[in-house]
Amino acid sequence: MNQNAPRPMPFAIMRNAHEAMRTSIRLQGEYLEKEDMKGFRGEWERYRKALAVHMAMEDKAMFDLLDDVGDGAIAQAGKREEHAEDIRLTSAVDAELENETLSSLSSAWSAWKTDHLHHLEHEEKIMMPLVPKTAEMPGGMARVVHDRLLAPSEHLPNFDWYVGWVVSMLSEYGSTEHPPKVATRVFAWALQNDCTPDEWNRLGPVVKQNCTPEIWLEMTSEFGLDGEGKIVLEEDRNEE
Repeated sequence: MNQNAPRPMPFAIMRNAHEAMRTSIRLQGEYLEKEDMKGFRGEWERYRKALAVHMAMEDKAMFDLLDDVGDGAIAQAGKREEHAEDIRLTSAVDAELENETLSSLSSAWSAWKTDHLHHLEHEEKIMMPLVPKTAEMPGGMARVVHDRLLAPSEHLPNFDWYVGWVVSMLSEYGSTEHPPKVATRVFAWALQNDCTPDEWNRLGPVVKQNCTPEIWLEMTSEFGLDGEGKIVLEEDRNEE
């Protein structure tokens, strides 16, 4: 493992998922421009499946955590209300997709896209200053992410699939600021550091199966992604 490697960023399991979402939105737009309804439907349905997991993670865990450290910042910013509006606009796209009228679908999707991209940007603007308040060091943040976010969310329907989807999008397209190998590593390394050994034994293979062999090789040789999860549960610590 590279001893000069940067420190893991535990909250990247949420932040870099936004980059996978931005890529999917771009692909959806490209399908509509080509008038490829079948391609759009497939991309849209995968996105909806991923978004359901991501929103549940936020609504059931992430928002409460950030409200706790940010004196109610999420509630004051109306993030849950934004989710409700997103659901309304998403339903409008679903309805037009059933009608299969390209012009109406494109109009509904454009309204959703504008609102959704603003939502992601607004979320990041609020979230990023609050993350450092959750713990002083990355190890402490990883513990917070595990206890408050990952553990309550990993039994959501399609959670493992969602992890694979994020990895596949990042490993193929990268992110707004980083090439695929960096974007994937930031997400996967954060996940490993947020996991117990048992959790990583389950999710590590999901990561491996959904990224390129070249990226997996670099992540294992440089960052130890083929090692163990880093979180030790209290009951396991007591047995030592």
